[in-house]
Amino acid sequence: MYGDQLQTACGCVVGGAGPAGMGFIFNALKNGALPEMARDGLIIVDASASPGTGRLAEYQITANSVGDVFLDCLRNPALYEVFEPLQHSAAYWRIRDQAFVAPPLAEVGELLAEASKLVLDHIVEHFAVQVWSSTTITEVVWVDDEYQVWVEHQGRSQVIRCRSLVLNLGGQQDPRHLLNALADQGLALSLTAHIESADSLLRMSDEQLREHFAPTLTAGGKVTVVGGSHSAFSMLENLAKGLQSAGLEEMTLVHRSQIRLFYESAELATASGYVFDPVNDVCPVSGRVNRSGGLRYSALEVGRDILDHGRIGKYGVRVHLLQSGEGAAQQFERAKQALAESSVVVQCTGYQPRLPPLKYVDGSPVTLREVKGGLDSDPSGCPLDSTGQRLHGLHLFGLGSGLGIDPRLGSEPSFDGRIYGVWQFHNDASGGAIESVSARVKSPLAERAVPSRQHSERVDNEQPFFWPGFHAAKV
Repeated sequence: MYGDQLQTACGCVVGGAGPAGMGFIFNALKNGALPEMARDGLIIVDASASPGTGRLAEYQITANSVGDVFLDCLRNPALYEVFEPLQHSAAYWRIRDQAFVAPPLAEVGELLAEASKLVLDHIVEHFAVQVWSSTTITEVVWVDDEYQVWVEHQGRSQVIRCRSLVLNLGGQQDPRHLLNALADQGLALSLTAHIESADSLLRMSDEQLREHFAPTLTAGGKVTVVGGSHSAFSMLENLAKGLQSAGLEEMTLVHRSQIRLFYESAELATASGYVFDPVNDVCPVSGRVNRSGGLRYSALEVGRDILDHGRIGKYGVRVHLLQSGEGAAQQFERAKQALAESSVVVQCTGYQPRLPPLKYVDGSPVTLREVKGGLDSDPSGCPLDSTGQRLHGLHLFGLGSGLGIDPRLGSEPSFDGRIYGVWQFHNDASGGAIESVSARVKSPLAERAVPSRQHSERVDNEQPFFWPGFHAAKV
């Protein structure tokens, strides 16, 4: 099937081998779907030289789940032989030793990278899966219910035709998204304010943070964090820890809705004095309070400190909480003033999906419909375009895309965002996509050449083509 030709055809392409893409592969392997899925060819495309690593290991924060949740992603009889080498892995034993506490996300990333390497080696050897490393997806064209995935490796281009495309290339934080969200509330930043991405800052060490913020602190500039999620409170903690010795005394957190705390049960929440709605804030399946939208573990401790004492207890840095939506008018005005006076504003308002250009066959762009927290998709991660048309065969459920709440799986009714996370990627989030892909790969691709427009564009731009044969080796 994979010859030296200008195009390659396969049943499915998995674009991105980070936590979401590998969650899809793990889940398909353990539930027995992968052999059928790979029958007509399965190609995994990843920009990294070491597919399967993702960026989890770069974050300097605590996970929002206990270690056993991540171990559960590996705990399946079908994967026992694949993961047997992990018995000798220091990364595995570090997470096992933290089974009932939240481990550092960097250590979770290290374990999942090792596990992913074992899985990729296994499926290449046993199911002829191809792994194209150091390869970037440059464009996706939707043509008559199939996809042309244009990729580039070392300056050479190739097109892959497929019926199904699982596309999770990570998330990004677009400053325009923050500015638009603030404008919708009647809020704005000063013309001189600098917007920082929490995604970048959360990967910095204390020393790097001090160096990065030195000009702001030396000039007496004010720092405001916008958001109310786990990452926002992790960001406050990292800034306090790294910058208190450099002169940081206070910060402001502007959040649109109420800060919510997570509890394992309504009884525990009541015992701690936490006030919640017994209907809207409680998951009817698990009985947990703020199961999807509440702060957990380290972020929960930081949130409690700030709510109760107005400061981050470990470091003594003051934090002013200002609710800009559904709050008192006085808080809104203070939030407006704080944003206008801030030198640095840290964006912690979620992610948008990192996507290559998506196009229809006529060359016009495909715009995916967005909702709060991600894309407007069905339970398999299949999105709608801006006209309301479903792009069957395309599946996105990773960071920045997410999935809507499924009542069968449970969540508090008050949560209206999108769900994503490592355990979800390995279970519920990828499950619907696996079912859909398995059904579609049974229908063969039609015999069709790549439209001449695509070929001529690359010739005119002097973009050479490459052939995939040398990328079929194990990674």
